[in-house]
Amino acid sequence: MLKKLFIAVNTAFVLSLTAGCASTGAQRAALDEHIDPRFIKIELPRVVSPNEQLNLVKVSQVLGNKKLTPVQTAAVMWRRAEIYNHLGLDFLSVISLLACIGVDNQSSDCYRDYGASLYVHSKFLEAYDALDGAIELNPHDSSAYFQRGMALYYGKRELMAEKDLYQNYLKDRQDPYYMLWLFFAENANDPEKARQKLLDRYRMINAKDLVFGTRLVEVFLGFRTEEDLWEHIFDNTKDYVERNEHLCEAYFYMGKMHLLAGKKQKALDYFKLARSTNVTYFLEFENALLEIHMLDTANEYQNIGYDDKVLNPAEAEEKTEDK
Repeated sequence: MLKKLFIAVNTAFVLSLTAGCASTGAQRAALDEHIDPRFIKIELPRVVSPNEQLNLVKVSQVLGNKKLTPVQTAAVMWRRAEIYNHLGLDFLSVISLLACIGVDNQSSDCYRDYGASLYVHSKFLEAYDALDGAIELNPHDSSAYFQRGMALYYGKRELMAEKDLYQNYLKDRQDPYYMLWLFFAENANDPEKARQKLLDRYRMINAKDLVFGTRLVEVFLGFRTEEDLWEHIFDNTKDYVERNEHLCEAYFYMGKMHLLAGKKQKALDYFKLARSTNVTYFLEFENALLEIHMLDTANEYQNIGYDDKVLNPAEAEEKTEDK
């Protein structure tokens, strides 16, 4: 009886240890899904300066000049939209762009930036229309092709995106950021071929140490580790502003790298960190929110940063009658 009791107790003890190991293993596996704590580098989020805010006041004063022509008024409204975007006031930026188009429907700059605002709000068809209009008005605007390429990429039209992004890359073959976005589009159809093309293009960069983006490409290619990247940011930046900008870029592109590898939780963490920098004027900051929404299967963030009313021209016209 005692022997049986001992065996029963011993078996229960072993099972509890096994369960404990399994639990610990599961916890460790869950922890492994998140970013390595060593790679979480926190800096003071960007702070908007008084001068940046004063720029908005100056532009508003210029708009009060009744002698401005429609073309001049539209140009000032476009500049105001830029300032709003720089300050992180997306809602007001889009309204200003719509007002700009209403005053001068021949402004390619306004159509281009409006299209960019649309795709980051997942309004892809509307974005294509706006960006097509921008390119029609100014066929030589490489930025419009770049924005349309990103819109097509996020709209799951990767082959079409390749054409725009490749055309944009040809304008500056030394730009590592153009290389990365072209790589993202190409990777959707043939990952191995896309990586080889990225390697070939990287080898064509003349001065690799001049642009921070080359280090990002080197991490994608496996020439550098993530740890090397974070050490470089904190050891080779002149001030907190530049450091924050580099962190925004690094967090976003590391998120993309892990997302392409199927590590969605780690990618989501990185995209959230990109937003934490508050570098509102970087496309990486804006696209990070779009990436978060696309990964948000639980709809936890569905209402954050999205407002259909701001994208409705009729609604915007009511808000801009007094402009």
